[in-house]
Amino acid sequence: MTNPATTLKLMSTIALRSVLNEIIPDFQKRSGITVEIEYGATAKLSERIRAGARGDLVMAVAGSINELEAEHILRQGGRVDLVTSDVGMAVKQGAPAPDISTAAALIATLRASRSFVYSKQGASGLYFASLLKRLGLDEELRAKATVLAEGLTGEPVARGEVELAVQQMSELMQVSGIHIFAKLPPEVQQSTTFSIGVFKDSKHSDSINTLIAFMRTAAVTEVLKRQGLDPIAA
Repeated sequence: MTNPATTLKLMSTIALRSVLNEIIPDFQKRSGITVEIEYGATAKLSERIRAGARGDLVMAVAGSINELEAEHILRQGGRVDLVTSDVGMAVKQGAPAPDISTAAALIATLRASRSFVYSKQGASGLYFASLLKRLGLDEELRAKATVLAEGLTGEPVARGEVELAVQQMSELMQVSGIHIFAKLPPEVQQSTTFSIGVFKDSKHSDSINTLIAFMRTAAVTEVLKRQGLDPIAA
């Protein structure tokens, strides 16, 4: 890669943190481009952006990228779909894995559980909250639910504070001391698309394009798959 050295400011969902932590050092070495990254749940990042925070590009849920493009904060038509991710569940390492192979089994497991945790502002947490409501479980199970403002739901499970963690597979995989035993069953699964958006006022288009091209390389594709993400072909 031969782009002139510059600094890119990237805002990214936590779901991609482990991937970016692994691949960005190599990208910087190859390209001479420094990447400064701020992580957060997609909803939190969108709030900050709407409040005036700016950078060069953002990696977040596709729907949020669309909204920010429509609000003329991100470059219209600049969205690049990167990966999809499913929602999974985990228990503390060594604990028995319950059955969530069907929607009925998932409901039974949640009812029988001591406690479960999901995120307030992440894509998986927003979806899971809506799923509990759709299944008629939100009121019944409210006392069992821990809702993290942001962060990794596997962490309180690894500490033994909560029995079940619900989050994107890629986020669960960032936590040691837990066992990811299954994805949500197909009939209640939601696959989330994470995309790249470009701030309309960024002056570093060449370097942004270099980073996007790097994200499409075979080496990065392998990392994405290993981290529980499904790459989207260009």
